[in-house]
Amino acid sequence: MAIHKTSLVTIAMERIKNHIVENKLKPNDKFLTEKELVEQLQVSRTVVREALISLQTVGILTVKPGGGVYIAEPTFDSIHTILKHYYDTYGVKMKELMEIREIIELGALRLIIEKQVDVDTSHLHSLNESYHDAIMKKQDTKNTDRLFHQAIIKATNNETYFKFSEVISEYFALVIIDFLEKEDTLIDSYKQHKQIIEAINQKNLPEAQRVLKEHFQPVFRFINTLEETNGTH
Repeated sequence: MAIHKTSLVTIAMERIKNHIVENKLKPNDKFLTEKELVEQLQVSRTVVREALISLQTVGILTVKPGGGVYIAEPTFDSIHTILKHYYDTYGVKMKELMEIREIIELGALRLIIEKQVDVDTSHLHSLNESYHDAIMKKQDTKNTDRLFHQAIIKATNNETYFKFSEVISEYFALVIIDFLEKEDTLIDSYKQHKQIIEAINQKNLPEAQRVLKEHFQPVFRFINTLEETNGTH
């Protein structure tokens, strides 16, 4: 059975990735040339070029015209591009996005408490009071709420986790949710923020996660209502 070119490209990509791992190559290290890859992989130059282009697209390699091939700097830009393409092609279910966001934030609380991170809770309180001010002044609360939740994820001191969460947040922003809450519901949200901060202070993971899940329930109810109205599942 003949091996199709697409299969050869896939095989070439896997062998290139294995070579990177086995040789413990780091970002900005110079990689093999096209000619060397053709000789080592025993495939055509066209296959090698397609493999390099694909690996550059997903952020593993950087191909500099006339300057060779290098190991790429770690970035999440490629993930954002893939998610954007997926959104443009297939759309997305809001409930699934909320489930992902919930998982990320529950995980952030676990990282903070289990690693016993020294969290600047005064900063969290300050952000929450800004949220409260926006409620009282009947201003848009979305940004102040976002800053509070962003600060929790950043408090993990895990830069990769934070960057990944920001990619998901950008993807979440592709879906416009016109979610207007009553003042009493927003005040409940403000109080839940305070409970989460207190649970972090007390290193009480079950309580922090319980309150966070309760905190997201109004959004899930809103999405369920939308889906029922629009006849989606």
